[in-house]
Amino acid sequence: MTRGDGDPDATPEAAATGEGPDSTDGDPAAAADPAATDEEEPTAADAADLEPGALADLAAEDWRAALAAAGELRPPVVAEIITLHGDRGRRAIEAVGEGRVKRYRDFTVVVGYRDEHVVEDGGCDCRDATYNLDTSDPSERCWHALAVDVAERVDRVDHHDMWYSEVAEFL
Repeated sequence: MTRGDGDPDATPEAAATGEGPDSTDGDPAAAADPAATDEEEPTAADAADLEPGALADLAAEDWRAALAAAGELRPPVVAEIITLHGDRGRRAIEAVGEGRVKRYRDFTVVVGYRDEHVVEDGGCDCRDATYNLDTSDPSERCWHALAVDVAERVDRVDHHDMWYSEVAEFL
C-alpha cells in the first residue's frame, strides 16, 4: 500500500517531516535544487581507481596522494604518472620495480643506468635535473626524483644503515 508520497514504507509522520528514503534531510536548498547531492568530486584518495588521464585536471601532487592511499602501484596511477611525466615516469616506475631506490643515513640514492644519483629535498644531482628542467616549475622532475616519490609512497625504498658518503667510493 502506498501512503500519499508514493513510498510504500513511509509513515504519515515521515512524509510530513521529510524523513524517509527520498528525504533531503530537511535541507531546503537540496529540496529546491534536485542536483544538490552529498556526492563530492573525486579526491586524491579516490584517484587510484580512476581511469588513465582522469587525474590530468588534478594537481601533480594527487598521483602521489593516490599512491600513498593505495600503498601499491595500481595500473590507473601508473598510467597517470606516465601520462604526466612521459619517459621520466616510465623509468621511475621501472627503477622502483627493480629496487633501485636506496636510502642511506645521509642521502637517498637512485641507481641509474651508468651512475648513482643523490636525490635530496626533491632535487637531484643528475644532468637532466641540472640542464633540462625548469627549476621554477616544481612539477618538472627527473626520473630519479620521481622514483623516490613513488618508492616512498609504496614502501619500496631499500634502507641501508650506513652513510652513503662513506661507501660511495667503494660502489
